Amino acid sequence: FWAFTEGAVATGLLVAGGNGALRALQTASIVFGLPFNFFIFFMCWSIQKMCETLEKYEELGMDGEIDAKLMLPLKSWQMPIFGGIFNIVEFIVSFGRVNEKLGIEFPTSKQVVGFFKNLLLPFLSLRSIYSSIDMKGNQTVVNLLLTGAYAICHFGWIALFACGTINYGFIAFGWSAFFLNAFILASLRMTIRGKLGISGNIVGDFIAGSFLYPQALLQMELQLDYEDYDLGGDEPHQKSDASVPPNHAHKA
Repeated sequence: FWAFTEGAVATGLLVAGGNGALRALQTASIVFGLPFNFFIFFMCWSIQKMCETLEKYEELGMDGEIDAKLMLPLKSWQMPIFGGIFNIVEFIVSFGRVNEKLGIEFPTSKQVVGFFKNLLLPFLSLRSIYSSIDMKGNQTVVNLLLTGAYAICHFGWIALFACGTINYGFIAFGWSAFFLNAFILASLRMTIRGKLGISGNIVGDFIAGSFLYPQALLQMELQLDYEDYDLGGDEPHQKSDASVPPNHAHKA
């Protein structure tokens, strides 16, 4: 199917616009196909971690069905990066009969509203997150500058991608602004993981902060709210260990 489709598109472009149109298609495929490599790297890393976990499980001499929680770290995010609004896909595919062992719940209104808010105006959530983790207000100016830079780059990469229909050069600048925002979010996510003791790595933080930025922001907001951090900007107060149910430490 794909071989036939690509051949038909290339043939159509050659007939309609000649070699110039075909070169434009080749350039566009490279520009838009490069970011997909990050997903491939992340998938390879995930497969490696899964194989290492299963190997350790077998070395312990444990037989039978493998518990899904074996793949989870000792403490993880309250909402997984592919949870929330993405759980709708699981409900659609399974016709509403989701396996209870998976722990997948239908997205709440807070998760749906938060996703679309972060999709359109992510800098609002970014500002509240910065305020909640800056207990003494020592980094207020820096946080404001980072939030402002993120807002400018956010609208910038959208405008530059739109201008890419005129000249492909704008797309390159658009990717630069997009990935600059990804580095800002990845750094913030690493900081929060360090404060709360959540397992993870810089690759996952970068993937979450780039192509999954609405979910990453919502994930951090919900986690800070669960840990009893004040998202209004006042000094946060963490919940004591006694008030946290044991099961929550392993919830995905």
